[in-house]
Amino acid sequence: MKTKKILRYLVIAILLAILAYSLYNAAVLAKDFNDMNKELKQVQAEFIVDEDVSDGGLEIKWKELLEKNSDVIAWIDIPGTNISYPVVQGKDNDEYLRRNLDKEYSKKGSIFVDSSNLNPFYDYNTVVYGHNLMNSSMFSELKKYSKQSFADENNIIYIYFPDGSVFEYKVVSFHKIDAVNNDAFYNTAIFDKAGFLSLIKQNNYLKFDVEDDGISSILTLSTCTNYNKNERYVLHAVLLDK
Repeated sequence: MKTKKILRYLVIAILLAILAYSLYNAAVLAKDFNDMNKELKQVQAEFIVDEDVSDGGLEIKWKELLEKNSDVIAWIDIPGTNISYPVVQGKDNDEYLRRNLDKEYSKKGSIFVDSSNLNPFYDYNTVVYGHNLMNSSMFSELKKYSKQSFADENNIIYIYFPDGSVFEYKVVSFHKIDAVNNDAFYNTAIFDKAGFLSLIKQNNYLKFDVEDDGISSILTLSTCTNYNKNERYVLHAVLLDK
């Protein structure tokens, strides 16, 4: 009887310890996400002058932004989502995976262009990566494009450049792919364009309503699904105007 009581107390103690550990981890995670959100909002507040993006009218403080980090090459903004961030390009794809604009360690990393894009946003396919976080920041809201209704109402992506120019893209494809499927991330100037267009139409959640011969450039956004480490959400948008 005494042994059973001891075992019961032991089980209770273990459960309480597990609960305390879980609560601690949840509190740490919540603080991390809160800190990330504060950092991102600070970046937006510091470098955005005008937040009216209804017609691609975002105004960026480029001089100050480039002084902060010369690796910044653009700013991405998707009206209707939380996505509005500086875009960097590092010497390789690991440099900004877990580093912020100050090049300090950060779980959220940065939004960055594939290092093998020689002429970002001028190559036929420009690939941009961002983390899928539980606090709806970075590229986490890309998954909303699995719904046609959302894509219909929020299908324009603006890319702003330091010289004052703006590229406008239309979302045409959203799908899930295997991370080892590098075909979706081809970004060299010359490759099988017909094969690439066929690929991005496969398992597409959305209506692909543009003519292939009218596509001059494609923007590919990629993030983890968080369900399978080898699975990615991938969004493709075609260039409409410069």
